[in-house]
Amino acid sequence: MAKNTEIELKLVVSKDNLKKLLAFDCVTDTLRADSMQKRKLVSSYYDTEDLAFKRQGIAYRVRSKGDGTYEATVKTSVQNAAGLSERMELNLPLASARPKLEGFGDLGLPTELTELAPNGVSKLFTVTVQRTTYILDLQGAVAELAVDHGKIVAGKDNAEPIDEVEIELLEGDKGVLLELAAKIAAAVPVFVEKRSKFVRGLALRGIMADEAPVKEKFGTGLVKDEVLAALAGHGEQLLTLQQKLNDNVSEELLKGLRRELLACRSLATLAGIEECALLTEALSTVENVRRLLALQALWQRIMFKGLLLGRSSLQKKLAEATLIAVQKLQQAAASGHFTAIVFALVSMVYKAELADASVEASVKDALKQWQQVLLQKVPGTLSVDGKDIVPPDDGDGEAMLLPIKLAAAENISALARCTNLKAAAKASEAVKKQRRQLHKQAVLVGWQEQLQAICDASTSKLVYRETGMILGYLLAKK
Repeated sequence: MAKNTEIELKLVVSKDNLKKLLAFDCVTDTLRADSMQKRKLVSSYYDTEDLAFKRQGIAYRVRSKGDGTYEATVKTSVQNAAGLSERMELNLPLASARPKLEGFGDLGLPTELTELAPNGVSKLFTVTVQRTTYILDLQGAVAELAVDHGKIVAGKDNAEPIDEVEIELLEGDKGVLLELAAKIAAAVPVFVEKRSKFVRGLALRGIMADEAPVKEKFGTGLVKDEVLAALAGHGEQLLTLQQKLNDNVSEELLKGLRRELLACRSLATLAGIEECALLTEALSTVENVRRLLALQALWQRIMFKGLLLGRSSLQKKLAEATLIAVQKLQQAAASGHFTAIVFALVSMVYKAELADASVEASVKDALKQWQQVLLQKVPGTLSVDGKDIVPPDDGDGEAMLLPIKLAAAENISALARCTNLKAAAKASEAVKKQRRQLHKQAVLVGWQEQLQAICDASTSKLVYRETGMILGYLLAKK
């Protein structure tokens, strides 16, 4: 870890889930004995009248540390990667709560604050929190887990509560911190707070913070670095969509979720991650909702064409099944399922042994492997990741290969969206027609399974009859 670099995760956790987090074995098993401390921290943030510090990407604060000591801190612009922030942090002891601008150049700041603020500074807002901290002795790292409860105050009428958890890497490997976050997110509903207290305070003053653009496409560096950067970008998009799921489940939102999940899967596969169970489950849930909505729309069109007269029992069953599927998706979002996906993927890629492979070489190798999967015929042997899969002799080999081939085609298409490399764009264009056909087949298989499930759960002859009608319609269109 570079000197003077702050690396931390900022999470939002409900009170009930905070208790679960603190009781989680990954925390309790690593908790240093007698390390808990409680303090009241009062931090005042300052800038010039024309916000010269902010324009330079600097946040300056003076903090009362709760033990009779004071400290001035400078933080530079944050590099936020799906919840993990990295930035320079420089600290200077003070004799009082009065701001001091001199001395940060000696600590490593390129520009002295006095040069940016020749006329001094004024207070922007104050952050007051009750902080409880714990030291975690992890395998290969030491971290501080801090629980903050308090508020940001900017003037008389502008205030906002603070209830968050920060996990800061004190020493050791950043990958250990990511692994801890992945384990916590998989067991406890947590959500990423991308905004720092400084950014939230600026918002209360009506000041828009400058945010670094999110990187979603590859550069030309090493594959591990580029995949992590792209995963961070797509991960942030996924976390934004997770928040929106609580309000409404629209076709546009579902398409966005599917797009980002497929992008994350292709990136992980490129880095050698064979499977992420959390991601696979989320994709299945999203696809189930989309197919049920499409099946409802199809059945309504059939009824509209006059193929069915009177009340439809199947329509009611489809509506019920769709509602259950939507609720399952929203419950997954409410439990932080997508947060867990992002942390899990970033952690796995960070730990992956990718040597010094370049993006270009890795992309070409991945494209070649996926293209070979798409060329497989039934009967025959399919080779995936060096393993041979022999389809059964019961005539169902094509059905078994369908999800594998579809995943390969989708990975090619998603990878083309994640990079500007011509090889990926060319490969995506070449498999576009095949990908659409595979997806159409997968939808038909999904519809048949959903209709069969409705029949199995019903004793109504009307449901059986109407299910037979729609299955016949699908076979005629096939």
